[in-house]
Amino acid sequence: MRVGIMGAHDGHIMGMVRSAEAAPNVELVGIVEPSDAHYERVAKGRPLPRYRTLEEMIEKARPQLILEGLNHREKTELVETAAAAGVHLLLDKPLCHSMDDWKRMKAAVDKSGIKLSMWFTSRSYKPFVALREHILAGHLGQLVSFISTHPHKLGPNSPKWYYDPEVYTGVFHDLACHGVDQIRWLAGCEFTGVHAVATRMREHPGPLDDHVQASFTLENGACALLTADWLTPQQSPSFGDTRFIIMGTKGSAHLRAYAGNHLLIVSDEIGIVEPSFDHIPERPFVQEMVEALEAGREHFISTTDVFAVAKACLIAQESARQGGRFLPIDPI
Repeated sequence: MRVGIMGAHDGHIMGMVRSAEAAPNVELVGIVEPSDAHYERVAKGRPLPRYRTLEEMIEKARPQLILEGLNHREKTELVETAAAAGVHLLLDKPLCHSMDDWKRMKAAVDKSGIKLSMWFTSRSYKPFVALREHILAGHLGQLVSFISTHPHKLGPNSPKWYYDPEVYTGVFHDLACHGVDQIRWLAGCEFTGVHAVATRMREHPGPLDDHVQASFTLENGACALLTADWLTPQQSPSFGDTRFIIMGTKGSAHLRAYAGNHLLIVSDEIGIVEPSFDHIPERPFVQEMVEALEAGREHFISTTDVFAVAKACLIAQESARQGGRFLPIDPI
């Protein structure tokens, strides 16, 4: 499959590129990136054709799938242009800047029928896969409560547009979208409503919330509390130190991920277990998407997944903007 790259300023694009390079059925056919430094970082001296615009790359390189590494405000035009040309998309998180952008993207994708997936790498991260195995085995019983934290570092090397509300979508959509996706994936149902609050305790170059906390209801009666913040200490060994606690009718799970991986299961059925992750294979993310597209089916992170997660996150941010008002989340 012919694969193009749109934008390379975001660090996550390198993970996508490496995943594409590892796929036996992928050919990288072009990139649109105005920065020489970012282009060289991706091209690594190889002859990767460089184009001035997305339209030029689509016309001349004829990609069937595009990987994305843009800022939040630039994504809507990419989705609309690619959809009109029938080109599928693998986007970095978050999906978009605002609900207006969400609506434009959804209309373009629905009209074109393209498949759109997202680089939600925790779905293939071994500790989360192991957690899901125990949930599917029934070791926790019916899931009742979720607590998911998403702390991240913010430092002098962070992009300046993080402080521009006209470009940056917001801390919850940017950081906690992984947790929102995980909960939909693990619970197997949709969010129905949310109320959220935000705090801004430190001085920043522009308006940027330090911390957002959102409480969701789910259609199966469960509840979920998610946090997102830029408060990870610079001395932390990782960019983030995620914690995930799940309470069920038959057991509980406590997961620490990224800054040291550890999973603890306490279950009426199997007792106290600290599972190993050695049996879980690596998932070839881009290869699996290409194979899904060639078979005419959705990637394991589907178009619906992507839009549902973004909608829940954007409504949570709107609730915080309104001072914690409870807002319903309608099905997409």
